[in-house]
Amino acid sequence: MKADDLRLSHLAPNRPAYVDRVDWDAMTERDGARLRELGLDEGASIELLHRAGWTGRGAHACRVGRMIVAMRAAHAAAITVRTDEASGEVADRS
Repeated sequence: MKADDLRLSHLAPNRPAYVDRVDWDAMTERDGARLRELGLDEGASIELLHRAGWTGRGAHACRVGRMIVAMRAAHAAAITVRTDEASGEVADRS
């Protein structure tokens, strides 16, 4: 893992990003299959909406494509994301 890798668990809320990598070995086969069925895979658009709990270590509500998905904090930590700024792309603001 590179020092500039950004995990979904550390992404600022309401900041659009794309899934760069998923450490499928960090979750059970069943949980991984469930997340894939919900559209979470490399290249998918994702946005962190909310972290639950007082410390933010609870479930993470994320928009994956057009769907809102809740996932465990450990699963969010297994997902590496990239933002437009991180990939060097310039977003069209027009």
